Amino acid sequence: MTTNDIIGGNSGSPVFNRNGEYVGLIFDGNIQSLVGRYAYSDEQNRAVAVHSSGIVEAMRKIYKMDALAKELLAK
Repeated sequence: MTTNDIIGGNSGSPVFNRNGEYVGLIFDGNIQSLVGRYAYSDEQNRAVAVHSSGIVEAMRKIYKMDALAKELLAK
């Protein structure tokens, strides 16, 4: 959960931390974020994201995409 200002259509958008590092993907928002086009409140609006480590874990364990996961994590 984050206080990112999102509206419908932001699903799949990247989430970055303060250091500019990719940390996940937005996939939903709470009910208060539905009016995001017109109003925003950091006290109520929440964006729901999946952490990048969860994506990599799913790639390895569920989708058997070990080579791609390894490539994404290469330095």
